[in-house]
Amino acid sequence: MFKIVNKQVLNPTVTRIDVYAPFVAKKAEAGQFVIIRANENGERIPLTVADYDREKGTVAVIFQIVGATTYALNQLEVGDSVADFVGPLGNATHTKGLKKVAVVGGGVGCAIAYPVAKKLHEEGCEVHSIVGFRCKDLVILEDEFKSVSDKYVLMSDDGTAGTKVLSPTHLKT
Repeated sequence: MFKIVNKQVLNPTVTRIDVYAPFVAKKAEAGQFVIIRANENGERIPLTVADYDREKGTVAVIFQIVGATTYALNQLEVGDSVADFVGPLGNATHTKGLKKVAVVGGGVGCAIAYPVAKKLHEEGCEVHSIVGFRCKDLVILEDEFKSVSDKYVLMSDDGTAGTKVLSPTHLKT
């Protein structure tokens, strides 16, 4: 069993949990994922490694509550444990040797973009992060992106956060 050491509601449908999994944290890299099972009777789901702390032995995952499994995962609180936490899996994102990059993310997909931006920043790369959401109430990881970006651009479909995005109906052919 893997203990939840932190839980943060990021918006009404998105939650972050930090799980104590020192062997996973030791090897985790940006772009990888874990397989998590909320309880003994639950299904296994893949979730992106949204962050990790090798010293604390923790791995963060961010998920949107969209079905029975993510609902069950969201019901767990700090001190509770998940049944399985397997990883890291997949290939890490290539970051070596890059000098100037744009990292683009939207909605809950920012959980994938943030660790890549963070890794690039740590390697001395100039990072421009462009993130978009439907509205201000759904914005996640804003402070985190700002802390690892030389330039941070926030956009929203309705203009309530950052710059209003041009929808296809605004474009003339």
